[in-house]
Amino acid sequence: MRPGFIRRLPALLALAGVMAAGQATADSILEFDIWMQKIDRHSQTILHALKRQDVDAAVADARELERLYGLMERFYEARGEHDDPLLLSWDGRQRAASAAVQARQGDFAGAFESAVGIARDCRACHDRFKPIKPQG
Repeated sequence: MRPGFIRRLPALLALAGVMAAGQATADSILEFDIWMQKIDRHSQTILHALKRQDVDAAVADARELERLYGLMERFYEARGEHDDPLLLSWDGRQRAASAAVQARQGDFAGAFESAVGIARDCRACHDRFKPIKPQG
């Protein structure tokens, strides 16, 4: 090995660590954006399933929403946020769980109201709490 490389090795390792840390954050935000897109998609498809009174499809969407809201809850907890975004994540998870139970019980009107609440909450908090802010 060259002596110059040995002298620069600590700096190169430090730079690699900084780049890896930055990449982990970007991956987390990218994953968050993917979750948000999936939540948006499932918050629409559950409404269609409930209108058709398709129990299996509605429950599958509700369970996926519940899982995704759980991921979002953990995302905000890891960021140290314990106010509105965390509470809205928790509320979305609870609404999704309720929609699944209500659909299984044949209470399509109740399940629809739970699902509509999810869609409304998405719109209400999206611009305020989404960690990716548009430039300009």
